[in-house]
Amino acid sequence: MKIIIAGAGKVGFELARSLSVDHQVTVIDQNADALNRLHELIDIFPVVGNIEDPATYRRLSDTREDVFIAVTDSDEANLLATLLIDDAVEVENKVIRLRNSYFAESHFLSSLKNLTKVFPFQLAAEKMGALLEYPEANNVKKLTGTDMKLISVKVDNPTHEEKFMGLFENAHLKVVGIERDKQFMIPEREEVIVHGDLLYFLGDGEVLKTMYSELDLGMPHKIATAVIFGAKTVGIEIAKVLIDAGITVKMIEKDIKQCERASGILQDKALIINSHYDEAILYEEENLSSADVMIATDKQDESNIVRALQAQEHGIPKVIAINNEKKYYALMHQLGIVVARGPRTSAYYAILESLSASSSVASKHFCGGEGVVLSFRISEALLGREFRRWTVEEGVILVEREGSLLLWSETIQFEAEDMLFLVTVTKYEEKAKHWIDSL
Repeated sequence: MKIIIAGAGKVGFELARSLSVDHQVTVIDQNADALNRLHELIDIFPVVGNIEDPATYRRLSDTREDVFIAVTDSDEANLLATLLIDDAVEVENKVIRLRNSYFAESHFLSSLKNLTKVFPFQLAAEKMGALLEYPEANNVKKLTGTDMKLISVKVDNPTHEEKFMGLFENAHLKVVGIERDKQFMIPEREEVIVHGDLLYFLGDGEVLKTMYSELDLGMPHKIATAVIFGAKTVGIEIAKVLIDAGITVKMIEKDIKQCERASGILQDKALIINSHYDEAILYEEENLSSADVMIATDKQDESNIVRALQAQEHGIPKVIAINNEKKYYALMHQLGIVVARGPRTSAYYAILESLSASSSVASKHFCGGEGVVLSFRISEALLGREFRRWTVEEGVILVEREGSLLLWSETIQFEAEDMLFLVTVTKYEEKAKHWIDSL
């Protein structure tokens, strides 16, 4: 595909680095130094210019692009760029990153054709809501086109350690990945689980709820009360989700203006506490230790890690930290902290997944981007045919049929309404897509 990315910030940089491997990528930014650094690292076509200036796009006139992606930190700039690009360049699809949730219901944007809107703060909050729906899980992902979910659970129960992985599987649930010693792997079917493993299950979420309490004894069985550190936009969006779920929320924020803003938006449905985070006193005075979950929402991962460790020391059973930088993901897991994607990371993966959704194969990334699930609805043209399995060192292929999951055997005949799931490490993602497309 031919792709234009407007904005060379963190999200734009990560998108360019990922997409340039298999696509022709142009990046527009008015910061020439940032573009030069990006061009030195990856194979892109740099365009120095203001994305809000029509003249910038005239340099690309008479071209046809598959996708235009506007991902600066400014809603206004992204909106204007999305409108201007059509005057100079023929673009099939557009993706826009927006911070203000007001635009989710905007009639103006809904009138634009082939536009995908990505709201990073809402995405981060929705991920948190899914985590709290499954209190003992470390991560929850809904898979496109099916009711199946990808859910990770930590092994922290001496009774079940050193047991054969197959004992935790059934017709509705399969283990498709393991994170062990900071490394992600696709398990062999005879794999034995060990203490500290993070198991990735693909299957029926309701079935998993009946069994995952056996694996991790440290997590709460129910979330009734929550403490959120940070009352800025992401903290407020998370609080909305929790309040709607009937959870009692306390928010801790050091900026009095942010406290006042949060109070107005949440309409006093949460207790907002203005504090400079003197935890030794705060945990005692506000009885924070009685909470079922603590969520740290700072922009700095270092701060979130410190808050999470303090919450662990005070006995809060489930501790969640927003992860803004990939380099801290493994450390958070190692420290027993549940990791939730921050707004930038959520936007990055949502855009990648929206691009894949434009094809017949949908993708979901997990484990800090180390693993990927590809899903594909079997068409009528494939019914009754036999196919040899995808042979690669690391991969699991499952077929969902009437709510059950079948492991791909040497040959298989598809039936109507079958859904195929291919789970592999990210480095094989494109190879896996090509294999599915070749069916």
